Amino acid sequence: MTPRLFAFAAADFYHDALQYLDLRSILGGGLGVHVIKSDSTILDLLAGANYTHESYSAFVLPTTPPTPVAAVTHSLAALTLGDSFVHKIGKGTVITQGLLFYPDLTNTGEYRGTFNLGTVTKINKWLGWQNTFADIYVSDPPMGTKKNDLQFATGLNIAFTH
Repeated sequence: MTPRLFAFAAADFYHDALQYLDLRSILGGGLGVHVIKSDSTILDLLAGANYTHESYSAFVLPTTPPTPVAAVTHSLAALTLGDSFVHKIGKGTVITQGLLFYPDLTNTGEYRGTFNLGTVTKINKWLGWQNTFADIYVSDPPMGTKKNDLQFATGLNIAFTH
């Protein structure tokens, strides 16, 4: 739109067996602004709206006696607020960070949030070492599940160059 202002569209699909979440689909869009945009650093702020549909499976809590929990489905409108940060350290390492906050417009006071922090360090031209930390928070999950889901992953990153 302008050198600093841009429009964005987003689609996010998420599954979490530990939360009994079969699928969360988020479709949305909005506007963003480049707060910082240089060769080594990009910081974007985002604001928009989304439609979220999520389905949780039925399960049984391991209590005495066992407590069944019914399946839950939500469809809602929410805001999308957040940031995206990328910083290159030298020629070999990239740090990425993203924070998205989704206040529910259907049930005010409820919200979801995701935080991601990652690094990729080049070992050579085609191989890199990747680390990712993620925190996914739901303010009102189904009974018997936790609000917070922390994840850490590490591995190798293979680049296919021409």
